[in-house]
Amino acid sequence: MATALRRLLSGNGRDQGFTLIELLIVILIVGILAAVATPLYLGYIKDAKTAEAKAVAGSLWTAVQSNAIGSCGSPSPVTSGYPKAGLSSAGTTTPPRWSVTPGGDVTVACSDGAISPDQTVFTVAGTAADVTFVRVQLVYSATGTPPSKLQCSTDSGTTFVDC
Repeated sequence: MATALRRLLSGNGRDQGFTLIELLIVILIVGILAAVATPLYLGYIKDAKTAEAKAVAGSLWTAVQSNAIGSCGSPSPVTSGYPKAGLSSAGTTTPPRWSVTPGGDVTVACSDGAISPDQTVFTVAGTAADVTFVRVQLVYSATGTPPSKLQCSTDSGTTFVDC
């Protein structure tokens, strides 16, 4: 009885384990999967970091528009939107991952709600070590479609493209 049980558990007397060929094939398959997945993963990481900067830019643009509408006809500085957007008075996030460089003031006409002037309203730049290469700027052009556009750069601000 004990001998039959031992044979059943040990594979009828055959040696247990994988051959060298089987192990090499598994390692090859894992290597191919890693080679394909790594660039995709790095692209997803870059997109996520850019999305984080775009979220900061979106909240700031909403705050700037709100302040400009509230001071109808008078120039409203971008810096006045910092508290509403959750930024410090220096224009940084908490913790300090992003920093805002303001452009010119924004004015909303009382009569028709037109925003002026055409300009780069602000730029959001990464300050933490893992996001220093990301820049997002909000550009306003009354004749543009849409008039306000986010432009992104993932090469430290050398090239901006619509995002």
